[in-house]
Amino acid sequence: MMSIPILTLSNSLRISMKEGVTKAEVSDFKNKWCNENQLIIEIIRKEIYDYFNAPILDVGSGLGDIAFHVLANKEVIQVDINKITKNDYPLSNKHHRIHIDFFEYTPIQKINTVFISHTLQFLDEDVMILNDKIQEIDPENIILVLNKNNDLLGDLIEWSEQNFINPNPEVDILGFPYGYKLNKFIDFQAFLKCDSFKDLAIQISYLLLIDLNEITEQSLIQFLKSKLMSSEFKFNQVIKIYSKDGTK
Repeated sequence: MMSIPILTLSNSLRISMKEGVTKAEVSDFKNKWCNENQLIIEIIRKEIYDYFNAPILDVGSGLGDIAFHVLANKEVIQVDINKITKNDYPLSNKHHRIHIDFFEYTPIQKINTVFISHTLQFLDEDVMILNDKIQEIDPENIILVLNKNNDLLGDLIEWSEQNFINPNPEVDILGFPYGYKLNKFIDFQAFLKCDSFKDLAIQISYLLLIDLNEITEQSLIQFLKSKLMSSEFKFNQVIKIYSKDGTK
């Protein structure tokens, strides 16, 4: 492939990260461009369903599609800062939606499983506060779904760190979850396919939690074209299952 010079923005043009994502952005990424949730649903159904001991707290549940498709017969409490209604996505009879910040949520019943699928980047500003909240909820199992941030996604994270102030990609957090041991992990590979490099750049901004403007969008498109033949790529993910190890 022809070598293309990559635009690196000057410090005066570097801009800060996005504050959050809208439910429309979540829906577009999950339902239109990327197959990660379909893969997660299949892995849960075939390999780890029994680790989801109810009641289950789905943290940053988004549309709630994972729980709807594979946990319909288990009690699930869906917590998300965006207000999701039945007009956005259907809700199983055993599921409940609560529009609240996770750190402000206090369970009124024992929670046995905490499920955090691609939302850790919104919770990790202070790992001590996050661990304290998990200790308060005191689940038996914690199930995380994370990007592995290698290959092209790793290159994109490095690009974002050069061009943005405090980008916020999803990362594995050292020291979290405190008091739990890793029981099982499952690697898989998701596929992100867009109609154009502009669409792909927008979805990358979702993944890295960066707010594009005209200049940074063109810089990102240029970077992607230097790495890819078309507006699609595969990226590695992992599901991690943690259980209590007796440490307090």
